Amino acid sequence: MRTHRKQTLCMALLGAVMLGGCTTGKLPKYDARPDNRPPGQMTRAGSPYYNIENEHTFPVFKDPYTVAMPRGRVLFGGNLYELYRAKEATYVTATYGCPADWWFYHFNSETAIIDNKTGDRYMLREVEYYPTDTCFWINGSKGKNIRFVMVFPPLPKKVKTVDFFIPSSPSRHNFDGSAKRERGLSVKGLRPESALPAGQVFL
Repeated sequence: MRTHRKQTLCMALLGAVMLGGCTTGKLPKYDARPDNRPPGQMTRAGSPYYNIENEHTFPVFKDPYTVAMPRGRVLFGGNLYELYRAKEATYVTATYGCPADWWFYHFNSETAIIDNKTGDRYMLREVEYYPTDTCFWINGSKGKNIRFVMVFPPLPKKVKTVDFFIPSSPSRHNFDGSAKRERGLSVKGLRPESALPAGQVFL
């Protein structure tokens, strides 16, 4: 009985260490990367003669990753963003509503997270499973919340406040490609909150 109680205590303490302070209301040092998966199908590849004015040259995807209850901070005109500070990379989820059965999206490859204090730029590495610098269609997801995952270099722990910067892109009649910047964003405020309630642990 004594040995069993000792083992239980050790396991509880190990769990508290692995959580990195979640149970005391603090965010852990690192976040687990956000869930994601590839779209179920690409029904049309992008044309080698891509032209932003010709929607028939855009690639088409079906069955993207969607979330029932989107989370994050509202940025860039109503979309939800959340930052995951993982050890190997910084992941930013961008969740967009899909208002129609055919709706296109666009990600600029020069998008950056900027250290608000030093001006250091952490450049976009990829948007998982989707192209950059071209518009692409999502088909068949009307009314759903589509979540894209952007990958950036790891943010040093000293970076506390950042800007999100999207440089200008070519525009078309229903897409404004002008540059956009959200300033003075708290890294802590952008990170996902712990699912565990704050408080002390009693054994």
